[in-house]
Amino acid sequence: METTALDVSDWGYFRFLGRDARRFLQGLVTADVERLAPRTMLPACVLTPKGGLVADAELYAESPESVLAVVRPAAAAGFSRAFETKIMLSQSALKRLSPQAWLVVGGDYETGLPWTRLGQPARLLLGVDPPPDARLMTRAEFDYLRVAAGFPWYGADLDEKTLPLEARLDAHVSLDKGCYMGQETVSRLARVGHVNRLLSALSFPSGAPAAGTALARDGKEAGKVTSVAGALGLGFVRVEDAAPGTRLTAGDLPAEVRGISSWPKPLGVR
Repeated sequence: METTALDVSDWGYFRFLGRDARRFLQGLVTADVERLAPRTMLPACVLTPKGGLVADAELYAESPESVLAVVRPAAAAGFSRAFETKIMLSQSALKRLSPQAWLVVGGDYETGLPWTRLGQPARLLLGVDPPPDARLMTRAEFDYLRVAAGFPWYGADLDEKTLPLEARLDAHVSLDKGCYMGQETVSRLARVGHVNRLLSALSFPSGAPAAGTALARDGKEAGKVTSVAGALGLGFVRVEDAAPGTRLTAGDLPAEVRGISSWPKPLGVR
């Protein structure tokens, strides 16, 4: 497999420091921080009090008193705001980092941090150069990989109006841990309620629409396209229209819902 590298220095990088850092995070993120282990990636969300998505993040245990968090560029400011006032009441500190960073995809490269959002081998490198034989990846190539893998992007597919269970971020959520910001909404949807829409993978057999194009089924509004890469896309559609194989229209163009094998049955659907 070819090795490629993408400059991701514009992503958001934060370090939580102190003996209270993990306990502090445990009370604010959706994932169970007690599961943090060296050389593994723990996906997590930060939510508003009403359960809207402030950021989707990857957490890494650097040491017993240091946790690294990685978020997308458009989520970095909101992520920082969510913690900066509350952390003053804890025995921990938050530092915004600005490293030279690379995402290395493919090959058998094992240096750096695991990054499993693309459904294929990938490593995140901070402060070091990518392997010399790696081909530089374009943003368009990365967008195609993430859309093909069903990985939603904060600022394109996701924002503060998005609920994590709508966005197929079930793996980011623990239903067994204690309280955290936005837990009431998540727990209610997972246990007794339901979401009305779902992130869905799309294909466009006869030309791709622009992001933002409305989706319809049999003339009835079904959702909206949020990302387009080549003949593939992502979008949110009504739950009843989210089954793979469902035929839709995107403006005047045909579209079809495609399956993503890594997506489990969503928690917020009955």
